[in-house]
Amino acid sequence: MKEPLFAEFPLDEYTQRVSRARALMEEHDIDALLLTQQENVRYLAGYLSLLWISKFRPLMALLPRDPSIAPTLILPGQEYGNAKTSWIEEIAFYRDQEDPIGTVVNTLHKKGFRGKKVGVELGYGTRLGMAQVQWEDLRRDFIGMFVDSALLLRKLRGIKSAREIDMLRRSCEISCHGVEAGWRALHEGMSEKELAAVMVSRMVQEGAEPMKTLLCVNAGSQRYQIVNSPPSEYRLKRGDLVMIDGGATYNGYCTDFIRQACLGKPTQQQRDWFDLARKANDTAIAKIRPGVQCAEVYDAARKIFIDAGLGDYGVINIIGHSCGMEVHELPYVGERGQVETSDTVMEQGMVFCIEPIIAGMDSPRWEAGIFIQEDMVTVTATGGDVLTNRLSKDLWIAEV
Repeated sequence: MKEPLFAEFPLDEYTQRVSRARALMEEHDIDALLLTQQENVRYLAGYLSLLWISKFRPLMALLPRDPSIAPTLILPGQEYGNAKTSWIEEIAFYRDQEDPIGTVVNTLHKKGFRGKKVGVELGYGTRLGMAQVQWEDLRRDFIGMFVDSALLLRKLRGIKSAREIDMLRRSCEISCHGVEAGWRALHEGMSEKELAAVMVSRMVQEGAEPMKTLLCVNAGSQRYQIVNSPPSEYRLKRGDLVMIDGGATYNGYCTDFIRQACLGKPTQQQRDWFDLARKANDTAIAKIRPGVQCAEVYDAARKIFIDAGLGDYGVINIIGHSCGMEVHELPYVGERGQVETSDTVMEQGMVFCIEPIIAGMDSPRWEAGIFIQEDMVTVTATGGDVLTNRLSKDLWIAEV
């Protein structure tokens, strides 16, 4: 391994990741990994580039199981300088406007993978970083077998190292500071975009990646029903509820949390529903520890809503998900027998976003709104450690 430039982690972190990846390749009977998704290439190769936004030039890393076979980056020529950000020494370049598949096939064959099994990102939760026609050409021309590596990569990235937890903790700290700055600036007549600008600019000032910091903003009775939405030109009015969802990305590691505010005093019903959602959040987090199934955490949160007579107001059958280099990772914290990963047993080093949701969108009680507190929690040896604890989860009341 060569010492990379501007590396996000010390070299021994990548050594450990590669060692674990090779052990999993042995377990899954895979001879090599052909990585094409940004997060996987960044995770194992340390490779840094903004060219991932382009859909025309694939960026790839080939990692053999056999340590005697050198790993290879497969890149367009303009990425010559970026190749220095990776510990991988061997580079196969293709001309920028040429079809890269010939270079990929030649690399696989030259490395001795004719007739071998090569893992690629085919399964649930992964994406191939190439066009469908390129994938069809690659399958046709490679003399070997491609197999799905999604489960292997989930196992590999699902348990975070101590250094990864530190990155996530810092990402969450930055996010909390940014949201608090926005809440302090909140006022009637402010647009959602103006609120987001205050929050995101503070996050970037503290080190967040500008192009990967994600923030949804919803305010007002109609906008509040459009979840997962970018901030709009809507201007806040007295009595509006405001919800932010998302957060900073720091050195590749994401924050996904939710905090809520009210412009003025909330109604008693809104206050009651908010407190119920917070209780469900606290109850779920208290359940987290090694050896507990994800479904058990889901059940603990759902019981809070059911006991309050509001079981029908929990609108989806998950109350959380894993998080790391991607905002949404597996496993889900979901309903037993209905959500594929609900039987996953929590292990130390896993990180979850816990977000029990209560909503009255389809009921006469809609005026109560949607209420969620989302927190990021890492599984420790003895329980759950909340990473988003730098900003109170209580409802922020903005004076008007």
